[in-house]
Amino acid sequence: NESAELLRDLQTAFNPLLPEKEAAVTFYHENLRSRIDAICNWIQRDLNTGVYKAGFAPDQETYDRNVIPVFAALNKLEKLLADSGGPYVLGAELTEVDIRAYATLIRFDTVYVQHFKCNLGTIRHDYPLLNNYLKNLYWNVKGFRETTDFRHIKENYTKSHDDINPKHITPMGPWPDVEEGFERDFSKLRVGSVRLPAVLEYE
Repeated sequence: NESAELLRDLQTAFNPLLPEKEAAVTFYHENLRSRIDAICNWIQRDLNTGVYKAGFAPDQETYDRNVIPVFAALNKLEKLLADSGGPYVLGAELTEVDIRAYATLIRFDTVYVQHFKCNLGTIRHDYPLLNNYLKNLYWNVKGFRETTDFRHIKENYTKSHDDINPKHITPMGPWPDVEEGFERDFSKLRVGSVRLPAVLEYE
């Protein structure tokens, strides 16, 4: 019924068919489940769904109301990375939080900033830890770059939403799609944020 349910099912549904080592792989670690559940709740509400609430807003008031939680969620993710020390949101273990966050973060600067008017800030300029985190997932963690197609991402949005982009023009930028150069020591990075008062209040 929903992508969160699919994410859970795909981790276990085929275990009887897999070698024991592969069947043991999980992104829903028992010792982190309460944190994963709590974080995924607001990531889904304010970030993953939030960009759509802002992007498809039918009027100014609705847009103004819905763009605020998007950046409050990014502020919170930035702080979580600072607290955990990376390389993943909850520290050393890759979890569902990372998979769910990646799907929106990888599209953020390339699509959501301009197409959905989520332009209070960008990942690469306003969130040093999130940018570093994203670079690591994309360039260094198997499975992320291989399943990311920027041409498809850009054209799917810009050529299918007639009401938002009636001429179907796809912007070239930003360039590059994902910057290179990963800093392993997250403590060396400035903790960024968007400090619009309404964002800080919601956060």
